[in-house]
Amino acid sequence: MPSRFAHSRIVTHLLALSVGVAMAWTAMPLWREAVMHFNQERYGILVEQCDMAMQDHFAARQEAEMHPAPQAKAMVSAGELGLVTCQDYDIYQKRLMQWGLRESELAQMRLIAIEARASDLDDVVKIHEIQF
Repeated sequence: MPSRFAHSRIVTHLLALSVGVAMAWTAMPLWREAVMHFNQERYGILVEQCDMAMQDHFAARQEAEMHPAPQAKAMVSAGELGLVTCQDYDIYQKRLMQWGLRESELAQMRLIAIEARASDLDDVVKIHEIQF
């Protein structure tokens, strides 16, 4: 008799485990969509701030290389200080990854944020274009 109860207990536990795994597998994409939706605005602001800081720093470095002057060095230093905003972006991105987002979802959120700034196709091309 005890072996029959042990067998049915194992079957019941395996069935419950299977149902739980199936529910989790189904719910994960919904969870990720919800996390993306609720964090898109804040993440978008951080993406924009970091992008602008990197562009300012890059422009200041180019200017300092072309026209070395004390003022140019001060501009590079100011640009480096502006890069601190990228740390907030990076920390927030790591937090979103802890909440279950993958790199592909973060990339999608970045793209949405960048395209939200652009008013037309020319702006989108300009944002994505590599400039030397």
